[in-house]
Amino acid sequence: MKPMLTCEIVRDLLPSYADKLTSPQTNEAVEAHLLQCTECSAIYARMTGAEPEPCQTAENMEVDYLKKVRTDRKRWVWGASILALVCVLGAVLYVRFRPQRATVSYDAASLTLVVCGTEGYDTLQLPETAEQAKNMEVQDDSFHLSVFLPVLRTYDEPMRTFLPAYIDRADKSIQFIRAYLKENAPDSYPADRADKYVDMTVKMYRSAYSKDSYAYTVADDRIEIALGDEYWDREELYLLSLLSTNTVEWPQLGYASYFGMCLDPYHDSQAYLVSLDQNPYYGAYLAAGGDPSVSTAQDRRLFIDAIAYWCLNKGITGWGSYYESRPLSATFHFSGAAGFNKPQLNGNAMSVCMATSFLGWLAAAHGFDQVSAFCFNQKTFQEAFGNSYATAYAQWSADILARFEGSK
Repeated sequence: MKPMLTCEIVRDLLPSYADKLTSPQTNEAVEAHLLQCTECSAIYARMTGAEPEPCQTAENMEVDYLKKVRTDRKRWVWGASILALVCVLGAVLYVRFRPQRATVSYDAASLTLVVCGTEGYDTLQLPETAEQAKNMEVQDDSFHLSVFLPVLRTYDEPMRTFLPAYIDRADKSIQFIRAYLKENAPDSYPADRADKYVDMTVKMYRSAYSKDSYAYTVADDRIEIALGDEYWDREELYLLSLLSTNTVEWPQLGYASYFGMCLDPYHDSQAYLVSLDQNPYYGAYLAAGGDPSVSTAQDRRLFIDAIAYWCLNKGITGWGSYYESRPLSATFHFSGAAGFNKPQLNGNAMSVCMATSFLGWLAAAHGFDQVSAFCFNQKTFQEAFGNSYATAYAQWSADILARFEGSK
């Protein structure tokens, strides 16, 4: 048999019982006590108006007043407690069910690792080897990334540390580009595209030179980006999706590369900077005051200028990578469908790094907002920079040659 409640406990519970705030089990215990205790029953009857209140006399008036104060206080305390409980439960449910990065799950059947960790993806955990999880997905409110794990080049860095860092940089790069454009080129900021959900996929393709290896699509509700094994080009493809032009020529590709290689602090620059001392322009970069680590935005800009100097001095004859020493019209990433089969602009004879350096020079001379207006096709070259392409190109190339020749 369950123990009976004492009068003191029942009287403390009566205000909540009368307001129907107690549980079924408490109701049962209180009602059992009231059936056997006339004093508590009388108190309950007076509280609920079931029988008339006794006449107020000078003798009992103070007692009844104190009872009322105690009852009101108990009701207030109980109500405040319930409100606090509701707030706590609401907070718990919000944390539990809001879109967040808080769980890690691995489906062995589909070889999929789904990661939703804390900000910065610190909780990311992988199986013992990459082969145990061929695909991985991470997403939050505005960003989704699907990765085919074996394709990622870790440069001798353990996958467990490299992959979370890559995911974090990819997410932050997108946020950086949006914020930088909005602040520094508000008239060109494409809100209708920049605010879309970003769906990014890193996949291994049969051929790195396939025209389908790198693509972007602007759909109604999202931007879809497909990357090949050169996964670090994500900023360029995202910028190209924001530019949303029918053809990709030197202004668009140079602008996207300028963002990724010179402005974005989250760009995977190590992919471009491997074995620096083996590059023919490395000496020119150091002689011009570049730091060997190429870690700052200023150094990255100087590094690109050194490549452009080598192009102007030695010609773009294939001595380096596609971005360094080949015309944009021959760049494998955007051959065929991207619009280079019929080049429209003289600047397509530059390499990507030359176009990047040229736009950086124009931004320094005329402002990033003017460069953006030109690359977003809102202004002609003459309108944005006050002179012709040929004149500006001649001034830029003379400045690059003089700067690096003078540093020898």
